[in-house]
Amino acid sequence: MTTQPRTPNPRGSGELLRSELVNAARELLLTPREGLPFSLRALARAVGVTPTAVYRHFDSAEDLVTAVIDDQSSLLSAAVGTLEGELSVDALAGFGLRYVEWGLTNPGAYQLLFESAERYDIPVGPGTPGYVILEDVATWLQSGGREPAVELATRAWAALHGLTSLRLHKPTLPWPTTIQHEVDAIAQGILDAAR
Repeated sequence: MTTQPRTPNPRGSGELLRSELVNAARELLLTPREGLPFSLRALARAVGVTPTAVYRHFDSAEDLVTAVIDDQSSLLSAAVGTLEGELSVDALAGFGLRYVEWGLTNPGAYQLLFESAERYDIPVGPGTPGYVILEDVATWLQSGGREPAVELATRAWAALHGLTSLRLHKPTLPWPTTIQHEVDAIAQGILDAAR
């Protein structure tokens, strides 16, 4: 995309400008963005301190983003709690509902944890926010003798994430069912599929 001053189109060629605007917007909207949304220097300016003060606490912007992710992950874990006790649709649905409600109540945090972290080269997998939840569900399923626990837990997480993400990004869609209904159906499907 050019940032050079452009020569005006001839009079009467408004459609050409419209086409150029759509092309430029398409490039901006569809080009995946790499890197963090801020620098430590910009953050220092926003807080009103010198960059040196920031570097006393964080070696890089990635370290600071990781600190925010850890903080939000702890809040999510506290909100959803853990799955314990006998296997039941009500227990799994309650866990799932708390997950979805936290995401809908904290959309920026949810998107950072589950839709943005990879763009910022934040690690994913064992020990990371979503994976901790997956591991908890898998452990609970295994404690009740349900297998394949990891596969079922992954399916539950994928379904809950899809429900949360769609509700966040399509809030005005005329949803035919309630969140509770969907979460109950997810929980029932997971436990029905377990062997």
